[in-house]
Amino acid sequence: MSAPETFFHIGYARAASTFLQKTVFPALTGLQYIPRNNFRVRESEKRRFRGDKILMSREAGEFIFDRVDRVHEIFGSRIIISLRRHDVLAASTYRLYAKNGHTFRFDKFLDLETNNGVRKVEDFTYMRLFEHVEKVTGQKPIVLIFEDYIADPDFYIDTLCSALQCGVDKAKLSHRAVHKSYSDKQLRLRRQFAEKALSPEDDHARLIGTGIEDYTFVKRMKEKVMVRVSGIMMRLIRFAPDSWLNDEPLLIDSHVQAIREYFADDWKAAYAYVERQSEELGVSRNKPAPF
Repeated sequence: MSAPETFFHIGYARAASTFLQKTVFPALTGLQYIPRNNFRVRESEKRRFRGDKILMSREAGEFIFDRVDRVHEIFGSRIIISLRRHDVLAASTYRLYAKNGHTFRFDKFLDLETNNGVRKVEDFTYMRLFEHVEKVTGQKPIVLIFEDYIADPDFYIDTLCSALQCGVDKAKLSHRAVHKSYSDKQLRLRRQFAEKALSPEDDHARLIGTGIEDYTFVKRMKEKVMVRVSGIMMRLIRFAPDSWLNDEPLLIDSHVQAIREYFADDWKAAYAYVERQSEELGVSRNKPAPF
């Protein structure tokens, strides 16, 4: 029996990966989709293969380049990448860090000047990732841009189905958001409360790998507690009075704009990549590209 054809979705965190995993992928027909529940990128997962065409998915965040290497080594899969505009992705990912009890500020998340942020500029450079996938796998990645789904969902779904040569049960598709966003108030208060146990400086130093020798057991436990109580904290904070908020915004608008401008050429190149992809697949847009 010949080995099955495999596809592996490796999405940036906060780039509609969960939406794909819970809403889109289960609605596809003509292939076996292995849900992400209890799934790990390892050889033993092959025992779950039942068909001749397999789809798997695990978002990777800052480990996306390593995930490409590992997936190719074990499965030899065609890679699917989901992404969204750089500034939106950066802001959404930072909000996740704040929700989990981190206290470093947004300009320390993606530092455009010194590249000493929690996340690195090169990890946000989409064309670098596409080139890496092509070099490692010898195939072009299948690229899905979330802004395309918002503007033209039929084009988005048709692109995926044409690339995978599969069908879709549209009755199973839901356009509801999978994750409801937390409010600005909740996240600001979450960061304020977390700062009582974890300073922004210590938090940033720990995440970029400096100051480890000063990161004591007590500090590590405080950080773990901050993450573990996130769910209940976010629920309780909803009822806190606005008077508890200080004047500091969650995001820095000027830095959001700076990220958008810094990656503008990369964003245009990513869309050009998708345009060439759609031509090769014979898929047409119903609306102009939204960039």
